[in-house]
Amino acid sequence: MKDFLMSPLLIKAARVLLDWQQTDLARASGISLTAVKAYEKSTREVRPRTVEALQAALERGGIEFLPSGGLRRTEDVVSVTRYSGPDFTRRLNEELYASIRGPQDEIMTSSADEGMWRMPSLRKANEEYLEWCEKTGMLSRHRMLVPEGNAVFMFPRQVYRTLPPELLGKIGYTLYADKLAFILWKKRQVIVLRNKAVVETFRSQFLYLWRLAKSV
Repeated sequence: MKDFLMSPLLIKAARVLLDWQQTDLARASGISLTAVKAYEKSTREVRPRTVEALQAALERGGIEFLPSGGLRRTEDVVSVTRYSGPDFTRRLNEELYASIRGPQDEIMTSSADEGMWRMPSLRKANEEYLEWCEKTGMLSRHRMLVPEGNAVFMFPRQVYRTLPPELLGKIGYTLYADKLAFILWKKRQVIVLRNKAVVETFRSQFLYLWRLAKSV
């Protein structure tokens, strides 16, 4: 969570910016409508977990809460970050750790060559990532598209599906939160694009391919 005080006024402002009714926020957060109304009116104390659920729902809906105490729609945010060098996958993992918010989040990966993750230089970063997945429950919240004939499985096989290689392309990518990370193995580089519209376009394409793919 962010290092600022989340207030009822900020929650309400974020809801209004999304053009959500209180019922929409209640549905998206899993918090009762009565609790949402009471919190926005500051008529009673609520548990920190409730506030976190409201914030997470608004962030999934497209709001970014700023350290200054302000907010903005994430669809208005465009940023590109490049990670290069021998620790490029570890830095991608750190991006994932910081971006995943709650049990509704998924990580979707299209991998042209899953065997690349078995390189000895990536062993430590991979072990740390798998430990994080087990600790947070993310192990089963992956969807992995791999080429037909793939023989490398770092995750439980039920999270994998296969497609003909020509449908996957040659550049692997990972979708998470409002970010899209392209993995350039030959350059030892990751390019992370943050833009809601672009990410949603890729996510829709990924889900279409997922429906076409075969279970492992």
